[in-house]
Amino acid sequence: MSLYERIDRDVSLKPRETFEHHLIYAVCFASVLIPAAIRRLSRGRDSDETGSGRSILGEARTMASNCAATSFMGM
Repeated sequence: MSLYERIDRDVSLKPRETFEHHLIYAVCFASVLIPAAIRRLSRGRDSDETGSGRSILGEARTMASNCAATSFMGM
């Protein structure tokens, strides 16, 4: 039996793990929302750079999900 056959891909999360993930995500989202807004608004309205095309909330959501995911990696 190979190692790849032993990996369970459809493992359901326990309710406590889901709550912890949502709690960490909320803290990360709140902490990155203000810097994302400041960075986006400081570019200026007449700037030729349009950025990535995402909204401020989309940018904060992406950074918060990265933060929450790496908090469980044991780094």
